[in-house]
Amino acid sequence: MPMISQLPVTGTVSSYDLLLVSQGGSAHAVSVGTLLAQVQPAIIVAEGVLLGRSSLGAGGPDPINVGPGLSLNQGTLQATGFDPTTLPDQSTLSPTDQAVVVNGTVTQLLELSQLRQLFAAGTNVTIDSTGTISATLPATGSTNLSSLTLVTSMSAEDLVSVAKSGQSSAISYSDFLDGISIDMAEAASAASDTDAFWVAQSGTTLLRQTLSEMWNWITAKLPTWDRPVVELSINTTLDPVLHNNAFLICSSPLLLSNPTTAPGSGFSCDIINLSTGLVTFSSSIITPTGSGALGPNQSCRIYGITYSGGTVTITSASNAVTTLVVPGQVTGLAATATTANAISLSWLAPASGGPASVYIVQYRVTGSAPWLTAGQTASANLAVSSLSAATSYDFAVLAENAAGAGSISSVLTVTTSTSVALPSAPTGVSISAITANSATCAWTAGSTSPAGTTFTVQYKAASSSTWSTAVSNSSATSVVLTGLIANTAYQVQVIAADSAGTGPTSSTTSFTTLATAGLVTSIVWNLVPSSGYTHGSGAVGVNAHVAPSTAPIQFGFSQSQTSPPASWTAGIAVNTDLWGAYVPTPATAGTYYAWAEGTDGSMPTVYTTPFTVT
Repeated sequence: MPMISQLPVTGTVSSYDLLLVSQGGSAHAVSVGTLLAQVQPAIIVAEGVLLGRSSLGAGGPDPINVGPGLSLNQGTLQATGFDPTTLPDQSTLSPTDQAVVVNGTVTQLLELSQLRQLFAAGTNVTIDSTGTISATLPATGSTNLSSLTLVTSMSAEDLVSVAKSGQSSAISYSDFLDGISIDMAEAASAASDTDAFWVAQSGTTLLRQTLSEMWNWITAKLPTWDRPVVELSINTTLDPVLHNNAFLICSSPLLLSNPTTAPGSGFSCDIINLSTGLVTFSSSIITPTGSGALGPNQSCRIYGITYSGGTVTITSASNAVTTLVVPGQVTGLAATATTANAISLSWLAPASGGPASVYIVQYRVTGSAPWLTAGQTASANLAVSSLSAATSYDFAVLAENAAGAGSISSVLTVTTSTSVALPSAPTGVSISAITANSATCAWTAGSTSPAGTTFTVQYKAASSSTWSTAVSNSSATSVVLTGLIANTAYQVQVIAADSAGTGPTSSTTSFTTLATAGLVTSIVWNLVPSSGYTHGSGAVGVNAHVAPSTAPIQFGFSQSQTSPPASWTAGIAVNTDLWGAYVPTPATAGTYYAWAEGTDGSMPTVYTTPFTVT
């Protein structure tokens, strides 16, 4: 009998093929179909799939996917809990949408429309069918303020209820306070010691102060009060406020005039002539001596008095004028410059008579009368300003000293040029690089600044009424203020001018110098730029001796001899007191000046010889 391994191998098997089996000790044949009829076929499914019967009729198990909240781990089905993040997003809501709620241990669905049953409209509040909540005013009656929540403080954004034009509105607390003006208050009766007003002391909290306490403070200050001193250098009209109870120091010969309305009763001021010429009084000021002028180094007092005869301005008797010979006639009157609003004049001193202390210039529109006084000067020239454009004027000059006035000169007729607009006021006045005794002032030319506009910068201590000039007729838009006093408040203003005249003054800017002197007290140049530099290429070596030797300094280049650089290069200590740096060559060709200063802005020092960058 052949062995099984010796039998041929069939390529296919069908259910009708027969197999040899032993059944009850006897050999039998059985078909493949009959043998496998009761055998479960192999089931191949993915991991995590549960088998069950979901299709109709007889058959094998079907794969069943495990849904949200369940997991199948090694044949064990487990509940993992409901994960809301697995749900799809709902972009809009409608009353018929449902939410999941838990009632005790029972999870249920709730339509969103049912949530409205949890809310009820309170007093003056309505909820319509669409769910819109609105507030309404009560038809009658009023709100009981005592029922509201009590607050002890307010902030700027808190709201205050107001009625405006019959409508209820709200306003923020800060806007409410800004809206209060003094004219809304009831007019007070005559003042008394118990009257009170608001003050702030060591903070922003409002406190009450009485007039009697205020008067005590004023009387304590009076013994330390000094009369103001005002310096006059040009023709001046008396100011009832600025000049009242002040010393008026005349540093140049000039004309003092009354305003259109006399200063009024109680006005007084002291006039001190410290010029080399005469201080002349206009015809509306009464002079008891009849001279109409105050000589050099003389003084008098001006009084404003109102009495039954009217209001007058009168001077006290001044010192006697030294007897002199009256000057002769002025000659050689000529116009040296003419603009739309000004004419500059010059003349020759009288060839006869006594020496002139002052020259009085008169003018008028050609052919008109009377003559007007344009001004007076100790020198043989004067610029007459505030004239009309394209207008013919007559000019004449006479010389005067303490003995009297000489003969008037021949009449000169000159016509002004056509009108040129005045420059507008400078803007953006700022202060930087503040030290104990210096600061840098910068500004921007006004919106109307014709070609050729120049600037004059004035400054003064805040406690002073006298302005000092830092620079005049400068085309630059910055200047360094020097010679300032440490720990002192200052004010600065800038004035623009062009060929038409002087424009309006800028707004005043304030600053305070540092309390102590700067680090650097002295800078002496040692190595300075010479020439032969190409713009935007390489660097220029500079150094300087510094005191004290350990005080750090910085170097820079500026095209101005008066305005410091916009950028600086830090210096390096070379040896002993010598500090140096390589400063980048300017990016633009032109003429430049070398600058050095302490890194704190102290002792700004310019090398006055410029160098050229090509």
